[in-house]
Amino acid sequence: MIDTPRIYEYSFHHPQENFSGGKTRSNPEAVFAEKFAQSYSERFLQIHSGTCKDNTLFIREVPVSGNGIADLVVLSWGRSLARQTSTSLNFEKFDPTVRAFELKLSNWRKGIMQAHRYKYFSHASILVLPKNKVKSVQSELDLFRKLGVGLWGFTLETGSITCFYTPRPRQQRIPKNAQKAIRLAAQTVCS
Repeated sequence: MIDTPRIYEYSFHHPQENFSGGKTRSNPEAVFAEKFAQSYSERFLQIHSGTCKDNTLFIREVPVSGNGIADLVVLSWGRSLARQTSTSLNFEKFDPTVRAFELKLSNWRKGIMQAHRYKYFSHASILVLPKNKVKSVQSELDLFRKLGVGLWGFTLETGSITCFYTPRPRQQRIPKNAQKAIRLAAQTVCS
């Protein structure tokens, strides 16, 4: 059975390991991403109060071939998985909403471009920055709207999440890429 409150991490050879001699050191952006994932999982129903898809699965570091490595992918669905065994999990039949997140400590321009790529496999793509950095980006909110990329602020010390712009979930640009992301999620849970 899957543990939905748990935040899973997809296991793969991360390209950064090529530069650090094989082991990635804990870095501030990774800590920021972990804390955000925890806070978001605790507040999911509060942030998405209008959704009927209240079952969730959180997976960090998901490499969707040709679309980059999303810092966090969240699947949400409405029907219960109670009768599903963890060895034959088929999320696609539950028609999950896929949300992809890019988390950056400073370079929002690079972050928005990465988050924009995630729209090829997700229903909604969101860039998360430290809340104190969002103030300098708020003047660019029209750009986020035009690209359909969300902008959220996160305060590491308090765990508070501020949604400045959240795009409504839309059909992915390439549905077969969405299926890849969903299958990667199932693999993570079943391994």
